Amino acid sequence: MAVKHAFNASVAKLQHEMWKNKIITFLNGGPVPTEVSHRECQLGKWLYEEGGKEEYGSLPEMRHLEKEHTKFHDVIKQAIAMQQAGNEKEAWNLYESLKPLSKELLAIIDTLSNKLKQNKVS
Repeated sequence: MAVKHAFNASVAKLQHEMWKNKIITFLNGGPVPTEVSHRECQLGKWLYEEGGKEEYGSLPEMRHLEKEHTKFHDVIKQAIAMQQAGNEKEAWNLYESLKPLSKELLAIIDTLSNKLKQNKVS
């Protein structure tokens, strides 16, 4: 399967920054975020539905992206679960742990984007 859409690093980064905002809003009494799976966000759809993983899965950067992206969304799910269980302190601790994860994820996205541009395989 050929990739349906080119990898858009700017959009992927923006959307993952928005996830941190969704979680902080939720922790402050806002709505429960939906579609929190690493497969449901735009990056996940690009990876698993649009052929990104199939096309570029052999790249070390892609494997690293997939691992850290999954971890990022797993922490989001855990923070939601802790808040819903009444463990607000742990939920906030998990939110805080998203910050370095997010920074790492954004750096990986940049690295992958640069690699795809250099190889003209985007």
